Amino acid sequence: MNWEKASDFFISRAYGNRSYNFVVALVFIAILIAHLYQLDAIPTGFFLDESAIGYNAALIAQTGMDEHGIYLPTYFRSFNDYKAPVYIYTATLIFKLFGISEFNLRFTSFTFYILSLFFTLILIYKIFQRSKIVWLYALLSFGFLPHFFTVSRIAFEVISQLTATSATALLVWMIFHEDKEGKLNYFKVLLCGLALGTSVYTYPTARILSFLMLISLWIIYYERNNIKKLIGITSTFLFCLIPYILFSVNNPDGLTVRFRKISYIFESIPIFKKVLIFIHNYIIYWSPDFLIRSGDTNLRHATGYGGVVFSITWFLFLLGVINILINKKLILNKFNIFLLVNLFLSPVGAALTSGVSPHALRSLLISYYILLISCYGFKFILSIKNYYRKQGLITCILIFFLFEIIGYQFNYFIFYPPQSAKAMDSFNFKESLQAAVDQNPKEVIFMNQPSSLNYIHLKFYSYLIENPKQIPIKQVEHPVPSLGSCLLYHRGHEAEIAHFTDHFTEHEIGKALNPIQSLLKAEKYPAIMKVRCYN
Repeated sequence: MNWEKASDFFISRAYGNRSYNFVVALVFIAILIAHLYQLDAIPTGFFLDESAIGYNAALIAQTGMDEHGIYLPTYFRSFNDYKAPVYIYTATLIFKLFGISEFNLRFTSFTFYILSLFFTLILIYKIFQRSKIVWLYALLSFGFLPHFFTVSRIAFEVISQLTATSATALLVWMIFHEDKEGKLNYFKVLLCGLALGTSVYTYPTARILSFLMLISLWIIYYERNNIKKLIGITSTFLFCLIPYILFSVNNPDGLTVRFRKISYIFESIPIFKKVLIFIHNYIIYWSPDFLIRSGDTNLRHATGYGGVVFSITWFLFLLGVINILINKKLILNKFNIFLLVNLFLSPVGAALTSGVSPHALRSLLISYYILLISCYGFKFILSIKNYYRKQGLITCILIFFLFEIIGYQFNYFIFYPPQSAKAMDSFNFKESLQAAVDQNPKEVIFMNQPSSLNYIHLKFYSYLIENPKQIPIKQVEHPVPSLGSCLLYHRGHEAEIAHFTDHFTEHEIGKALNPIQSLLKAEKYPAIMKVRCYN
């Protein structure tokens, strides 16, 4: 291999040449294809929270009121809990522009993801003084990192937290580390406070982490020249909290009811035991099992293939931490301290909860800071003076990194879809509902089991099917089907309707494995929902 040419391509002289630009364009195209391909079909089926978000966004788009008749609510009551508003109102806008659909609901997540990618790439560009090889690494890493990839393809609110945090981090750099003063800098201060304040409305853990980030800003950047900037950020942040405060006053337990259910903090156990639980939970989020081996065991949040970050990203992160700690110039840089402190704080909200741990959604930001600091590790490799050793190491890292990316993508699109169908537990709901309507019955009866929360699927998918004759669709917990009606039910409750003796025709909408899945013996798709039409 010609190492001189490899150097020209991978390091500084690659900047601006056609080969480098071609590679960047290919990577961007690959990212777009990977994130948008079958976005409405993989993961297979919509989880309850996705349908709830979609239903409320559709209602707001059409009537301005949520499912409980509240006009433009601050938080959305759903399943005896309250969902954060940023994602839902963004989905509302997308529904307004492009129509109500499964694809457009999940496209909302992609929108937040691509904004996060945009903010992060600008930040990397600024921190590393236009080092194109570091920038390309960041593009690849952010573009395919398992933690981000998974949540960018499901309609969960947490992805909006990543966007708000990445915007805040970029603005912190621009405010405190760029030699630009004047009116434009005050505008950045206002934007920073707005981004940080908006994060409170993105995801429950952000209600803790946004305050901790603000405190870290004051501690790290407190000096005479920065007081006005810090006051400006804080004032804008507090101004953004006005709707939050008003909502909390009018709904005293609204934003804590879910936390009370999932946290050990409110259990009647000794305080020292709570501290031990917190320490145990916190440590789990730094374990190799979670980070690079197994990740989250919940197949709604992860694929079961590898951890939340790639092993190369983790290796470069460790190298980056060492680089920062041993380099006097880096460790005295306040932004690096800001990153390390907020990395340390990122699992705090997740560690306060009970139940299944580790939880990939509640700890999403840990991967964001790991990725940023891993860029310092990559930069450290670039500083190696031995030319051949440096080039050999860079080449090995990039090859292994591409191997990890391809392996994850292969698993995601081949083996994960049938597995995700079980986790989402709503596969073929829309198709089954459409099949029932297509039989032209006098009514469609939905057996609202096994969970009373399944009503939300019926509400959302009713927007998506064709029902020109406006055939009545109703939900009943204990149905008594009559001649001329169709019954839609969950596969787990077939025994409960076995005693109905009227003649029926059963419609089961399945999905066959594609040739590659069949060849590799992937799991078969389960038939979650079934239809019986009585005639």
